[in-house]
This record gives sequence, structure tokens and C-alpha cells, in this order.
Amino acid sequence: MISRWLIIPLLGAFIGWITNVLAIRLLFRPRKPYKFLFWTLQGLIPRRRDELATQIAIVLDRDLLPLEELVKKFKNKVVEDKLAALVGEIVRKRITERLPNFVPLGWKAALGHALEEAARREVPLLLEKVEKELLLQPDNYSLGNIVMEKLKALQLEQVEELVLKVAAKELRYIELLGGILGLAIGFFQALISSW
Repeated sequence: MISRWLIIPLLGAFIGWITNVLAIRLLFRPRKPYKFLFWTLQGLIPRRRDELATQIAIVLDRDLLPLEELVKKFKNKVVEDKLAALVGEIVRKRITERLPNFVPLGWKAALGHALEEAARREVPLLLEKVEKELLLQPDNYSLGNIVMEKLKALQLEQVEELVLKVAAKELRYIELLGGILGLAIGFFQALISSW
């Protein structure tokens, strides 16, 4: 009687745990398709990697980081001022460094400051042109397309490593939960069989 209450739940826990372990492993393996009679066995991620990459790109572009939102984020006074200051400073430094030594320092400084101010005035116009270009051809500047290309270029081992880096803890919990559910079902089976 005691063995029934011990063996059945432990067997259920083992079956639940090993089932979830295998299910998680089968997400990634086998990496290459194996044919067996009428079935082709291949891991979910290797088989559907391109489709997953495409769907991630679509979600990224449509829901997470649409190009219009990114453009709005960069189109504000703070970013504009910082960019103008940076461009102006670079222009001034380049001019003063590249002018020949026979040009007096005062002229270099005056010319550098004048060009710096001109560059600062042109930055807002430049940002407007960049915004129009981005929004006219959003597919050419899609972050989703960049991510999709990167994901498709990864080796399957790298994809597995990436997923495990992100979700290793959760996958371990899924494995353990399979054991816990199997244990509970085993107790329930032992209870039913003892009636």
C-alpha cells in the first residue's frame, strides 16, 4: 500500500519532468531534418527560424518601435540643440586644424566660429530633410528588417544560445513544473486506485 503512494507519484513526477525537458530540447533539436516513415522530425526553431525572424521584425516595426515614433523621439528641441552643438563644434575644430599655418590665429578662430554658427543654423533643416526621407521610404530604414537579417544570419547554435541566455530560468521552471504536475497527478492516480 505504501509503495503505491510512493511509486505512482514519483513515476508521475519523473514522467512530467522528462516530458517537459524533452519538449524544451525539441524546440532546438534536431537541427537538421530527419525523415522517419511519413514524418519529418526537426526542432521548431530550426524549422521555422526564418518565419520567426520575419514575425519578430513585423512586431518590432508595427508594435514596439515604429519608425514614426523613433522619428518623433529624435525630433525635439533637446536633441536638436545637442546635435547642432556637436556638429558646430566638429566643424569649428576641423576648420581651425586644417587651415594652413600662414593664416593668422584670429582669422582661424573667427572663421571657425562663423562656420560653427552656420552649421548650427542648418541642423534643424537637415533634420527635417532626414525625417522626410525616413518617412517617405520607411522600408529602407526599418529596424525590424535589420533585426530580421541579423537573426537569419545567426547560426542555429547562436540562436539557441541567445534564447537560453534570455529564458534559461523560465525554461528551468517549466521543467520543474512538469515534475510537480506529474507528482500531483500521480497522487491523484494513487488515490483513485486505492478506492
